[in-house]
Amino acid sequence: MKISRQNFLLKVGQSISAFLLPYFGSIKNAFGTTNPSKVDLVVVKTENITQKAIYAMVEKGLKEIGGIERFVKKGAKVVIKPNIGFNSDPQRAHTTNPILVEAVATMCKKAGGKVAIMDRPVHNARLCYRSSRIEDAAKKADVEYVFMNRDKFKTVEVPGGLNLDTLDVYEDILEADCIINMPIAKHHSAAGLTLAMKNLMGVIGGNRGYYHINLHKNIVDFNKAVKVNLVILDGLRILTKHGPSSGSPEDIKETKTLIFGTNPVIVDAYATQHLFGIEPSSIGYLNLAAQSGMGSININTYSTITRTV
Repeated sequence: MKISRQNFLLKVGQSISAFLLPYFGSIKNAFGTTNPSKVDLVVVKTENITQKAIYAMVEKGLKEIGGIERFVKKGAKVVIKPNIGFNSDPQRAHTTNPILVEAVATMCKKAGGKVAIMDRPVHNARLCYRSSRIEDAAKKADVEYVFMNRDKFKTVEVPGGLNLDTLDVYEDILEADCIINMPIAKHHSAAGLTLAMKNLMGVIGGNRGYYHINLHKNIVDFNKAVKVNLVILDGLRILTKHGPSSGSPEDIKETKTLIFGTNPVIVDAYATQHLFGIEPSSIGYLNLAAQSGMGSININTYSTITRTV
C-alpha cells in the first residue's frame, strides 16, 4: 500500500511524540519549554558579582525552576534561612551574601508572602545579623528578621533517624508554608563542606557541641526532620579552606554561581563537584543521605538547566 509523503511525515511525528511523551510530558516541553517538575537543578552564572547581576540571577533561577509562585502563595508564611552563623563581614565569605538574601526576600514579598529571615548563629545573634549585613537586607526588603527565642523550640520525631530519635526545631520553621534554605558554600573543618544540608543546624535547638558528635549522621537527621521547599545556594564567593569561620582572602574563590533546587542532597552533591572539585562520595553525610534514599549523589543523572546572566 502506498502512503503519501504528507501521511508518512504525520505518522513519523506521531511516533516521535509517543516516544518522547513519557520523558517530557509534551512536545512543547521537549522542544523549548522545560517542565520545572522534571528539573533537578537550575544553575545560574554571571561574569560580575554586582547587585544588578545578583537580582538578575535570582529572577532567572526562579523563572527556570517554575517561578516564585510555585513556592510562595499569597498570604503564605515564608521562612528564609541564610547562614548568619558568625560575627563576620560579608567579604570573608562566612555568611550568605546579603544582596542575595535581599533579592530573594523582595521577590517573596512581592509574590504576597509573609516573609521572615532567621538563623541560630554560633556567635551573638544581634552582632551576627548586623555584621553580616543580613539585618540591612531584611530592612531593605521590608521583611521581618527574627532572633530565635530559646523557648520557641518544639520537639519533633526524626523519621528513620540514623542517630537521633527526636530533635528540637524552631516553631516558626514548623509552622512555615514555605522554607527557603539559603546556605553559602564553604569549607568546614568537621563536616568537610557546609552547604544546604549542614545549614539546617541553624534551625535546631540544644547543644551544638553534642551534634558535632556523629556529625554526619546528625546532618542527615536534620534533613529527615525538616523538609525545605527550595534551596538557593550562594556560590558567588566560596571559602575553600579554613572554614567555617577563619581563612584569608587567598582562601576565597569567586565562582559566580547560584544553584537552585528542591532537594538539598542533589544541590549539595552538585556544588561539591562543580564548585569545589570534590567527589560527592567523599563527603560523609552525602553518602549517608544517598544510602537513606534521600537523593542521588551521582551528578551525571541530574536534569540540569544552566544559564548565564
